[in-house]
Amino acid sequence: MVLALLFAAGLVFTLVRPAILFGGKKGAAHEAEARPNSHPAKVAAAPQPTSRPAIQTVLALTETNVTPSAQKPATEADPEAVVNLLAEGNESLHQGKLAEAIAKYNEALRLNPDDEDTHFNLAIALARAGRNEEAKQHYEEALRILPDYAEVHNNLGNLLLKENKFAEALAHFEAALKSMPEHASAHNNLGTALGHQGKINEAIPHFAEAIRIQPNYLEARVNLGNAYLLQGRVNEAMAESLEVLRLQPSFEPASRLLDKARQKASAVGTVPLRP
Repeated sequence: MVLALLFAAGLVFTLVRPAILFGGKKGAAHEAEARPNSHPAKVAAAPQPTSRPAIQTVLALTETNVTPSAQKPATEADPEAVVNLLAEGNESLHQGKLAEAIAKYNEALRLNPDDEDTHFNLAIALARAGRNEEAKQHYEEALRILPDYAEVHNNLGNLLLKENKFAEALAHFEAALKSMPEHASAHNNLGTALGHQGKINEAIPHFAEAIRIQPNYLEARVNLGNAYLLQGRVNEAMAESLEVLRLQPSFEPASRLLDKARQKASAVGTVPLRP
């Protein structure tokens, strides 16, 4: 019932879109930044995630970033060829040449089939190409090799959430947070999954935690505002929308949230906040 009301009110919790850039710096407003692979299996020092995912129109999904080829270890069979294939695949993915990226990653897996990062990168490329079933298979293969790979759990949870497989998606988001408690995207995505189940009270702490970890996480702030609005906490919803618009005045989801909050405030006789 709460879920039906959510859509009737025009409120849509937002996950985040795949992050497919390379480097690890702060970047464009509409695509999350890439960063080095965050799991400890193949990297000497694993940094915490810093990406802020972008949003799509209705239900956007946050995935994480491809693993830079420079971090790949040597393999016994033609290690230079594997590294080169990964580098070429990453560059093709960065350029939006999905078919080329997929071919490069597949060739790298032919040479080294038990590399979780190559499965991870290939899954991202496949998902961007709309080949979700194949993407899920490669995410699952990455988890077979490295069960606590947080970024894989997060991405696989997103794909499952798109299919309305809420219980399975929740399990993967929770697994991601077990491995990486400060994963802002996983908190936002878990909150989104709970919101779609009508569990607003449980969703709110996860949106709030995502914001604590990453204060300029615009999607999480809008999600928190939507959750507040569903609870009738109009001024708190407006406060979140106004903060987002202060950070990014052109962020349309925040403008829509602010309009809905003001309409609700007017209907119940509450004095609305102003910028």
